[in-house]
Amino acid sequence: MRTLILGIGNPILRDDGVGVHVARRLQRELNNYKDIREEFTAGLDILELAKNYDKVVIIDAIKTRNGRVGSIYKLSLEDIPTIHGVSPHDVSLAQAFEVGRKIMGRIPEVIIYAIEVKDVTTFDEECTDEVKRAIPRVVELIKKELNEST
Repeated sequence: MRTLILGIGNPILRDDGVGVHVARRLQRELNNYKDIREEFTAGLDILELAKNYDKVVIIDAIKTRNGRVGSIYKLSLEDIPTIHGVSPHDVSLAQAFEVGRKIMGRIPEVIIYAIEVKDVTTFDEECTDEVKRAIPRVVELIKKELNEST
């Protein structure tokens, strides 16, 4: 089973970059695993990346109303609401994969690891301490996910 690991976020916007930081750590720890990518957005570009895979593991920041910073959520596409962006060209993750399902007839299994964040607006290449502490836990969860896929 081919699995793509996709870290999403902007690594210069403090906690928003947590997905990219997880992907980079996985690249260091799994140096022989070649299917790890970084993306700044979660739109239609992901379809092109994901089309030849059986499974896609996405890591991204999330900010919920009452969430505890550093909490890790394991989600599916069905758990993600369809939210329309400001621009009609903006497409949510769920919308992108729905388009993929209609165009390609099949989409890979999608698992999302979302990390509750605190600050996504400050220009800083380091995550807040609570989010930093979540990174090794997410890395271990994804390694386990990869072992179960083989």
